[in-house]
Parts: sequence; structure tokens; C-alpha cells
Amino acid sequence: MTREQTTTLQEQWISACESIGIPYITRDTAARIFAIVYVHGGGEEEMVFNRKFTNDVKYIQRRFGIQGGCVPEAEFASLLQGYVRELEQYERRKPRIDDDEGDGIKQSSIPEWAHRLMRDRYGMKLHG
Repeated sequence: MTREQTTTLQEQWISACESIGIPYITRDTAARIFAIVYVHGGGEEEMVFNRKFTNDVKYIQRRFGIQGGCVPEAEFASLLQGYVRELEQYERRKPRIDDDEGDGIKQSSIPEWAHRLMRDRYGMKLHG
């Protein structure tokens, strides 16, 4: 299956889920995605040209009222604020790039869940 066919299938799946009133993305995952966009920017070329990602963003905007003139769903907004705080706290601390202590751990300024979400869902790498 080509990338174009996969994206078309995703769009059809989103439409089908919306038409019968079941969520395509959980509230928690949607809040995580939007927190990443808010803190790390959604204008990176890799994000802008990834149709699966942009389809998900459009869906999240519709489902949770994140559009001009709409009031966002309260529970979603609360989750989003929590994840934004977490990402901002990670960003403020200085990452340990080297492995001076010999423990094999290299810390990042981005939590592992954010790296994993973007890599597994969209095939993207967050830098930081």
C-alpha cells in the first residue's frame, strides 16, 4: 500500500468514526499531540508535510473545539495544560548529552513519551 493510499484510508477512517460518534484518537493522546505542537512548534517541515499528522491535528481541532470562535472542551484543556507544563519543565532543565557517569543514560530535554509518540505514530523525530 502506498503512502497516498494509507493517508486516504486514514481520512476515510476518521470520517467513519466521526459519523458514528466514536473517538478516533483518545482525549489523552490528543492532548499530548497538541502539547508537543504548542511547546515545540508545529511549523517544522517534517510536521507540515506529514499528512497523517495534519489529518490528526484537524480532527483534534474539530473534536475538542480548538477552532476560532469555539470554547475548548474543559477536560481536554485541563489535560493539555498538564502536558504543556511537563514539556516546559523538561525544556528548562539542561540535558545531559554525554555519558560521564558511565550509566548509559543520555537525558533529553523532551520526555520519552513525546519521542515515542511522534516516532511510532508519525515516523518523526523530535529534536532535543
